[in-house]
Amino acid sequence: MSAKRDYYEVLGVTKSSTNQEVKAQYRKLALKFHPDRNQYKDSEEHFKEISEAYSVISNPEKKLVYDRYGHAGVNQRYTSEDIFRSNGAGFDPNDVWGWRNKGGTLYSQGRYDEAIECYDKAIEVDPNSTVVWYNKGLALNSLGKYKEAIACYDKVIEIDPQDADAWNNKGLALTALGKTEEAKRCYEKSIELDV
Repeated sequence: MSAKRDYYEVLGVTKSSTNQEVKAQYRKLALKFHPDRNQYKDSEEHFKEISEAYSVISNPEKKLVYDRYGHAGVNQRYTSEDIFRSNGAGFDPNDVWGWRNKGGTLYSQGRYDEAIECYDKAIEVDPNSTVVWYNKGLALNSLGKYKEAIACYDKVIEIDPQDADAWNNKGLALTALGKTEEAKRCYEKSIELDV
């Protein structure tokens, strides 16, 4: 499969399909193309494509990014022009995903302080975006600002206590601070949630 197909097309759903419809369609296709259950040509490739599409469409935040930026957005392969364009009318300062994507680009370039500034702007727009809080924590970790990173992961956990990655990264920051017992509890919680 050379070019990526539209995730909605892959799953056979629409943007307005409910989460239950998306889940039901995913299960149907996963059973049909699971490599251990059938001998369809390219079943493994189809199964991976279906699973990738479902992982985006079933996640509300990823779905928002995909709906706005397509594959480039969810794979973080966008240009600075893409980041600052909002419906073709220039950068919208109230676009949380615009700020998040700009922050992600700066982060990938090692420009952590600038990335944090963008994440802060995104948080002003949407203080309940777990993705933005999580990414800000990663940038702070990269700067060795572990206490501030922990505060970001705590915010993610406050919003979504089931976020295994936030628990894990909080554990990493605690480990860096030498707080091994607290870190151990975070790692255990992450493992419990990730099973």
